[in-house]
Amino acid sequence: MNNIIQPPKGTRDFLPEEMVLRRKVMEIIRECFILYGFVEIDSPVFEYFELLSRKCGSEIEKEIYVFEDKAKRKLGLRFEFTSPLGRYYGTNAEKLTKPFKRYIIGKVYRYENTQAGRYREFYQADADIIGSYSMKAENELLDLAVFTLEKLGLGNYEIVINDRKILDGIINAAGIDESRKDAALRALDKMAKIEEKGVIEEFKENGIVEEKYRSFTEFIKFEEDLTDIRKLDNLSERLKGRINDKSALDKAMEGISELKHIINAATAGLNFIKYDPLLVRGLGYYTGPIFEIKSKNAVIGSFAAGGRYDNLVELYGARPEGACGISFGVERIIDIIVGRDKEILKSLSSPVKLYIVYLSENERVFALKTAKVFRLKGINTELSVSGEPNIGKEIKYADKKGIEYFALIGEKEASEQKIALKNLKTRKEIFLSAENAAEIIK
Repeated sequence: MNNIIQPPKGTRDFLPEEMVLRRKVMEIIRECFILYGFVEIDSPVFEYFELLSRKCGSEIEKEIYVFEDKAKRKLGLRFEFTSPLGRYYGTNAEKLTKPFKRYIIGKVYRYENTQAGRYREFYQADADIIGSYSMKAENELLDLAVFTLEKLGLGNYEIVINDRKILDGIINAAGIDESRKDAALRALDKMAKIEEKGVIEEFKENGIVEEKYRSFTEFIKFEEDLTDIRKLDNLSERLKGRINDKSALDKAMEGISELKHIINAATAGLNFIKYDPLLVRGLGYYTGPIFEIKSKNAVIGSFAAGGRYDNLVELYGARPEGACGISFGVERIIDIIVGRDKEILKSLSSPVKLYIVYLSENERVFALKTAKVFRLKGINTELSVSGEPNIGKEIKYADKKGIEYFALIGEKEASEQKIALKNLKTRKEIFLSAENAAEIIK
C-alpha cells in the first residue's frame, strides 16, 4: 500500500516553495526566448508512435512510454520536442511565417534509469529555427543560450560542439560499414556512461570489430596545445588521405567548414565554445552541427543541448527546410541552482503579498471589496478562510508562508472603510484606506 501512495518511479511531487523557484526559472527562460523573437506554440503530449520513431528508428521504443488507445492505435508520450515539431510544421507550414522561430516549454516523458538529474517526467524548454541553412542560426541559438544562462545566474559552464558530417566522415575513414554507422554512433554516445570498455563491447555486439573502434579513435587524437581551428585543419588533412568516396569526403569537409564558421563567429562573446570530437548526440535526426552545454562543477551532465536537423520536416509532408534548435533541461538547471545554494528556497519571497483577515461576518462584504481593490491593482492577495480567526495564529500562518503584509479588518475598520496594515518584516502597523495601502505595497 505504501508504494501506491508514492509518485511513480522517476516522477516527483513539488512543494509550494519549490514551485516558486520552478516558475521563476521557466519565466526567465520564456522571457529570453521572447526577447530573441521566438513565438510560443503547443502540441499534443502524445503522438502516433510511428511519428515519434520515424527518424530515430525502432531502437527509440525502449525510451518511449508506448500504449494503445481503445481503437488499438499505437501511441507514445513525447520523449522530446523535435519529432513532434516536424509533424507540427508539416501540418501547419502554409500558415507559418518563415523562417519559423518557435519555442515550447512543457513536460516530456522518457523511460530510462533514474539518477541525479535524470527523471522519467521532466520539463524541457526548446527554441528552434526552421527555414535557414545558414550557420547564423546556430550562432543565434548559442548566443540565446549564453544570454539566458546569464539571466539565470548560471556560470562555470562550457559549450562543446561537433558536427555529424564530420563523424560520418570519420566512420567512413575508419572502415565502419555504413549499415552499422548508427549502431557505432549510439555506442560512442554512451562513452561517458559505459566508458571505453563498454563502447568496445557494444561495437562487438553490433558486428563491429575492436580494430574499427581503434581506427576511429586515431582520428580524434590531437596534440594538447592545438587550437580548435588547428585541430579541425589537422583532421581535414587526415581525412583527405583516408576517405576514397568523394561524396563522403565533401560532406566531411563541409562539416569542418561549418564548425570553423561557428567558432570564428563566436569569438566576440562565446569564446568558451570548444570542439569535442567525441560529442555524438545519439538522436538519429541530426545532420550537421551539434552542441551541448555542461556545468564544470556538477555531476549531472549536460543541461542544454541541440543541433541541426535539416530536412526532418520533409518526413512529415513539408518541403525540405534547413532547421536547428536548442533544448534546455529545466530540471537539471534547477538542480544546479539548488545544489549551489541549499537555502535558496527559504530566501524566495512568497507570490502572495498581502494576507487579509476579517473578524466576523459583519465585515465580510467590506473584506471582499477590499481584497478586490488590491487584486485589481495586481497585488496577489489571500483572504483568510478561518471560521473563528485567532489573530496570533493568523499572523503566524502568514509569516510561515513568507507573506510580507498582513491586513486586519474588524468593526472599526469596516465602519471607517479602512484597514489596519502591518508589515510582518518590520512589525510596523498603520491605519489607512485600501487605495493608500496598495501604493505602499506596490
